[in-house]
Amino acid sequence: MTHPERNDGGWRAIPQPTSFRSSGGSWAPQRVRVVAGTTALRREAARIEVELADLGIGPAHAAADPALRLKLTPLGAPRFLSAPRSLSERSETKDARELRSETKGPHPDESFRIHIADDVTITAASPAGVFRATRQLLHNLRAQGAVPRGHVRSTPAVAKRGLHLDTGRKHYPADWILQQLHAAADVGVNVFQWHFSENEGFRLESEAFPEIVSAEHIGRTEAAEIVAAAHDLHIDLVPSLDMPGHLRHVLTAHPEQCLPEVPGLPTDHALDITREEPIRFALALIDDLSAVFPRSARWNLGGDEFVDFDRMREFPGLAAAARERYGPAGTGFDLLTAFANRVAAHLRDRGLEARAWNDGLLRSEVELLDPEIVLTWWTNWHAHMRPVADALAAGHRIVNVNDALFYYVLGENAGYRYPTAARIWEADWHPGMFPALWGPAGQSTVPQQFPRPYPDWLLGVSFAVWSDRPEAQTPAEVATGIRAPLRAMAERAWNAGSALSLTEFEQLDAAIGEVRA
Repeated sequence: MTHPERNDGGWRAIPQPTSFRSSGGSWAPQRVRVVAGTTALRREAARIEVELADLGIGPAHAAADPALRLKLTPLGAPRFLSAPRSLSERSETKDARELRSETKGPHPDESFRIHIADDVTITAASPAGVFRATRQLLHNLRAQGAVPRGHVRSTPAVAKRGLHLDTGRKHYPADWILQQLHAAADVGVNVFQWHFSENEGFRLESEAFPEIVSAEHIGRTEAAEIVAAAHDLHIDLVPSLDMPGHLRHVLTAHPEQCLPEVPGLPTDHALDITREEPIRFALALIDDLSAVFPRSARWNLGGDEFVDFDRMREFPGLAAAARERYGPAGTGFDLLTAFANRVAAHLRDRGLEARAWNDGLLRSEVELLDPEIVLTWWTNWHAHMRPVADALAAGHRIVNVNDALFYYVLGENAGYRYPTAARIWEADWHPGMFPALWGPAGQSTVPQQFPRPYPDWLLGVSFAVWSDRPEAQTPAEVATGIRAPLRAMAERAWNAGSALSLTEFEQLDAAIGEVRA
């Protein structure tokens, strides 16, 4: 693939901007005036004033002091943003655009420009773009005490750069989650997928079903703080409530909703999707928990690892229900697909876009998966898992969660190795590089890659923390372990690769240091 252009003049930030043209010298004032060009940027102005003060650059004493000007202006919508759908959208005012960028709709244009001379002018298409630009200034100041003078322009290669966190298997304190949000936002991560339910625990307060909640959990007051922080940091918070599998903890309190037992095949984690009552129970869970996330526009319903997919036909209840509903061609995969469609429709009625994991879907014989469901593509480890090309043919949009490089599995369970920046660089990963297909010799050998410019269906990428062996690492160790590979993903996701060598990236990572909430 073609790598991004190398920036000159020693711009010290992650992710690197699309380009930097040095004009010589540096900007390191003792005091600065921060000027918000619109009311929509007042929060960003107040934020950067505090952050600069923390670095020893105080507020201005006089109008002659250097200025940091924040401006909003259309910069040309990136390729990945949808075109306006109506005349009213095409003719909306600037104030309306600013307001829309603060709502829970599609990601705003994060493109930005920075001109650094005696004064600094940031021009962006949205408050989120201004936020990204101010991070660039702060990184330079943290890394080298000054900002090189010149001209910066930057546009992300993909719209979504995410962090998934499994808090179902392991309790992470609210303060720790808040710190990770700040650390992620600092390097351009703009999605946080909060996986609060698993076979081993349910870690978010439920008002309708208190009996399912684990002793260690996040209460609704703490959750509201996390939701507010994500919004303030321009992070899209995606709730993740996996079903109809991965529900053992919930179903322990409600065994009547379980798939019937089958000798030699575990079902205590699986919802009985052959009956209406368990499905209504699942939808009621969503309704209860969705109230915690009033700003969210997306929801991951799961859909993965429902039962042993290789032995789907050995579950008599699934087989009988599928034949009754779909005729002799029907299988349990049709029932699973129908369940995903039912949940997606329920979410859509509540203003939420559905996401689902890819491994068990697109494998039905009769029922077609709703093409509006976004597939979070994590693996193709089995020959029967459908390739990315099948999802594209069916009209799905995709988020690349490449498990070979971005699955941080505690205890390195199931053969996983902790991600490292070195392995990410060795693979020359970019957002269009998906997990390899399972080859005929039982190895992942067949590449699935899509070159830049990326097509509209590739929404973005994500890093994922899975707490399989919760005792393997403390929260502090997890934070330390994910820092470099998450930053490596952020650098290469923004730029569709990187002009930096691994050594240069590692030096930059160390120089920038950590941000504190």
